[in-house]
This record gives sequence, structure tokens and C-alpha cells, in this order.
Amino acid sequence: MFAAVYSTARCPLGVARRAALQLRGMASAAATKQQQPKLERTRAPKALTMYKKPFTQRKQFLFNEYEGQFITSPAIVVIQHHNLSGAEQLEYRRDLKLTAQGARLMIVRSKMVKAVLRNTRFTNLGSLFTGPTAIVYWREAEAGVEEFDSMLAVKQAMDLAKKQKKVILMGAKYGETLLNPDMMKDFVNLPHIDQLRAQVLGVIQSPAQQLSSVLQRIPQRLVGVLQQKVDAEGEGKPEEQQ
Repeated sequence: MFAAVYSTARCPLGVARRAALQLRGMASAAATKQQQPKLERTRAPKALTMYKKPFTQRKQFLFNEYEGQFITSPAIVVIQHHNLSGAEQLEYRRDLKLTAQGARLMIVRSKMVKAVLRNTRFTNLGSLFTGPTAIVYWREAEAGVEEFDSMLAVKQAMDLAKKQKKVILMGAKYGETLLNPDMMKDFVNLPHIDQLRAQVLGVIQSPAQQLSSVLQRIPQRLVGVLQQKVDAEGEGKPEEQQ
């Protein structure tokens, strides 16, 4: 037992982290495989490596983890990070959680994400995963807000990314819509959903109000015409009597 503790204490941080991740994957792989929904694909993902061997437990766990975020998260913001220190990364994670409705940050492996998105409706999003990338995602049940607003949450996450000099916005997935950097700029300028609803309601109600106004004016005009006719007939009767 002493030897095991001693070897673990001297184990490099990277090796320990990989071992912990592998154990976690082995423990939850079976449950995840049964419970987690899958992305619809035109072709089944590869089950074997180029050497005709099954993928490791760690790779299977990461594949399922990434796939789960693209299914369950209402939106995903893709960012590229450059030389973020450990302290900066922790601060960025904290700011996301506090200011973007419980947003979470996940550092991802670009090749693995591309494998997850291949042959799905999000295939085009795979081109954004180049270099050191990460995703910002949400779990509505753990957002910590009374009413989760996905549009507002994405805007807040984008504003926070712009303030971080070592982070570059690459694109996003909002619902079933894929956004490139230019589209994301327009997305930020979109009015809030409540304002959009008010505008749509105003457009719908406007023709009805105009029609109601016209219908109300018709009886008034008709009464005016009839009154003019009565007055004209009244003026003509004295002349006939003479």
C-alpha cells in the first residue's frame, strides 16, 4: 500500500490526469452507452482504429462526452484559446458561470470533435475546430437562474470572449442553426425575444386595426350621405308647393 501511494505521489500530473480520466471512462462507459441519445448520422462512426483495434476507453469516453454536449446543450460557442495560463483559465471559467447563466468551458480535442460531427447535420461546424479549441456549453438544469434565456446566455458568453485577449470566437451552434463569425456579429445585434414578439404582434394587429377603423368609418359616411339626401329633398318640397 505504501508503494502504491508513493508511486502515485511521484506520478507526473499529466499521467495521473489521464489515468483518472480513463478510470472514469471505464466506470461510466456502459451506462453512458445505454442512456445517452445519439446524433443522427448518415453513416455509422468508426468502431476500429486504422490498425483494426478497438478504441481505448478514454477515447470512447471523450467521444460520448462531446456528442452529449452537442445534443443536450441549447447552444455551443466555439472558441480558440492561445496560451491561457491555469489561473487565467480558472478565472475565465468562473466569469462564464457567473455572467453567462451558468455557462461551462470544456477544452476539447479538435480531431475527436470532428469525428463526432462527421456525417451529422453539424458536419460543417467541424471546420471551426482547428488548433487549440474549446467549447462553451450550458446545462439548463444547472444554470442557476429562474428562467434560462439561451439567446441572452450566448450573447453574454460572446461579450465575455471579446474581453479576453487570448480567446478568439470561431463560431457557434444555436439550436439547429450554425453561425460563422460574421453571423455571430449580427446575432449579437438581434433584439431580445420579447421585443421580437412585440414587433410581430404589432405587425399582425396593424392590418386588423386598420380594417376596424375603415369599418367604423363606413356607417358614419353612410349616415352623412343619407342626411345630405334628406336635406336635399326637404329643400325641394317648398318649390313644388309653390
